[in-house]
Amino acid sequence: MIDEDLRTAQRRARRWNELDEQREAIAGQVRETRQALDAIAAWDPESMAVEEAKLKAFDRALASLQRELAEVGPARDLYEELLLRRERRLTESADPRGAELLELGRLLAELNVELPARERAREAGRTALSRPGDRKAMAVFVRHLQALGMTIEADTLFGARGLREGRTLVDDLESHCRNLENLRTRLHTRREELLLA
Repeated sequence: MIDEDLRTAQRRARRWNELDEQREAIAGQVRETRQALDAIAAWDPESMAVEEAKLKAFDRALASLQRELAEVGPARDLYEELLLRRERRLTESADPRGAELLELGRLLAELNVELPARERAREAGRTALSRPGDRKAMAVFVRHLQALGMTIEADTLFGARGLREGRTLVDDLESHCRNLENLRTRLHTRREELLLA
């Protein structure tokens, strides 16, 4: 019974994800259209009418997606709950998948700590680089780097050479964050494969 429930919940969760992606895309188009409307001068009524018509169409599409999302309901939560139940059963049994699931869980828990810390450091670095000479912003960036185990002094990130080094650090953090996100996606996929096998 749980296998059929899992398959049904998986289909509903995938549908929810598709609808949510569509909603995000349309919301982005709404923002762009509103910006275009703001940029159009009152002396161009024809362009304003076109942009307002687009906005109304996007609003209708968003309302339709919201209704569909409500029909699908808390599909992702239900799917995750069913996966957790299945995982508990497998890890408590002699099934060989249980050991791999425990290791995946450990790796995911580590990623859920490391990735946000690196993202915070990256954002602090971006902020510091956008305000050259701001010692407070640079000190925050340095504290985040030190929290990641990097040995760096605040004074080394000042001046032209320091800005170059700061950009390199932010680029490295960006690359590392992408790699960790990809790893997390692969681990989640493998977990799902094991649970649905």
